[in-house]
Amino acid sequence: MTNEKPLQSIQETIVSYVLENHISEYTADTLPLDQSLFELDILDSMGIIELIAFIETTWSITIEDTEITTENLGSINKMITLINEKTS
Repeated sequence: MTNEKPLQSIQETIVSYVLENHISEYTADTLPLDQSLFELDILDSMGIIELIAFIETTWSITIEDTEITTENLGSINKMITLINEKTS
């Protein structure tokens, strides 16, 4: 239960970043959390690189090249899990 608030904060921060920096039909309420932003055409390859840089800067973490996978970054929920693991 103690992680619920930080996880919500991570989600809100990522969703806000994506919506503010990438044009799409989605809103904060409709942006899919369990789908690939790349496959939804919200992010292109450059957008993914920019998002990774944003995540690293915002949470003071390093995402290694080997960690740039769909298992780690394939959805907002997967990004939340990775950030939570790296900041715990």
